[in-house]
Amino acid sequence: MGKKENRQLIGLRMRASEIKRRRHELDKKYGRIDGVCPICGKLIRKPKRGPTARFCSSSCRQTYARRKQEAIEFRKNKSADLAVGQLTEQVNDYRGKADRIRKRNLNAQQEIKQVRKTSRLACMFQLKTILERDPELIENAPSNGYLAGLMDDIDRQGRSGDVERLLRHNGYMGPIPR
Repeated sequence: MGKKENRQLIGLRMRASEIKRRRHELDKKYGRIDGVCPICGKLIRKPKRGPTARFCSSSCRQTYARRKQEAIEFRKNKSADLAVGQLTEQVNDYRGKADRIRKRNLNAQQEIKQVRKTSRLACMFQLKTILERDPELIENAPSNGYLAGLMDDIDRQGRSGDVERLLRHNGYMGPIPR
């Protein structure tokens, strides 16, 4: 502030706020205010030579640098947390898909077992019916015929020797075709 302006304010009984207001008016009048400190909001005066400072003091400059670094760290941490969250979601999605596939496979395996068991029982029932109605068909069955295939299916779907046990259990004493 120039000497002339200071003379205007000397000896007056003014409050600090009034002095501040008048200085502000004088600065506006003579165009010496060139900016505002982004940290504290104080007006920054244009020096006689050189560029206008960006901050009003070194403490504001340090505060700005510290806040800027904190913002950078915050963005890094936030992006890392976001990436971790997305990866966690993907893991849960894949785990859910894997569990559903595993469950479907187990259900399919159980259904296959049930179908094989039902098929085996149906074949055994056919063989028992043939044995009860006409046991000579079993004795005279060709090795590549329907009965041989039926007996082969029974043994394949169950344990080897199931056909012989079934026939002997039901009283058949003749030869068993292979």
